[in-house]
Amino acid sequence: MKSKQILFSLAFLITASVTIAQEVNHDNQVYVVKNKKITLNGEDVSNTLTEAQTTQILDLAKVKNNEIKAVKLAEKEAKRKEKQAEKEIKQKEKQAKAEAKELKAQEKERKAAEKERKKAEKAREKAEKEQKKAEKAIAKKESAKKALEKANDKFEKETKKYNKLDAKGKLSPNDKIKWESKLEKLQEKINKAEQRLNKL
Repeated sequence: MKSKQILFSLAFLITASVTIAQEVNHDNQVYVVKNKKITLNGEDVSNTLTEAQTTQILDLAKVKNNEIKAVKLAEKEAKRKEKQAEKEIKQKEKQAKAEAKELKAQEKERKAAEKERKKAEKAREKAEKEQKKAEKAIAKKESAKKALEKANDKFEKETKKYNKLDAKGKLSPNDKIKWESKLEKLQEKINKAEQRLNKL
């Protein structure tokens, strides 16, 4: 559709420029040439001029006509180039906006990724802290279990020793009091160890 309009406009310009009368200066006279008809002061002088004069005047009119055509074509080309330049500027502006938008989106994605990375790092640190806490609690519990076992073992060992000595009749009343006090203290140790273990 656009190309048809352009062709129509071009044909109209060429036709108009051909049919427009051209003023030509020849031998200090101003002739008007229109459709190969030469007039001087409004009168047709085509038949009164010599063939050489007619040829010269028509050639001058043709040159002038070609100059006018060239100017119009140059103007048209300049307008076309101006439109093309405007179109290119608009395209570049559009492209720059799209690139800016893309950069903004990438920056947003980068910030979101950084935020997620920090969040994950924080979660990892928290998990490590929790793991260390759990490991510490397990170690404490193990230590408490060992302490309880040790206290039980010592109590059993000392109880057997006491029973053995008592069975053989080798303990005086003072020794019995000492042993009972010793076994009582060991039982207290067991109770404390059990309490510590139950708290964990």
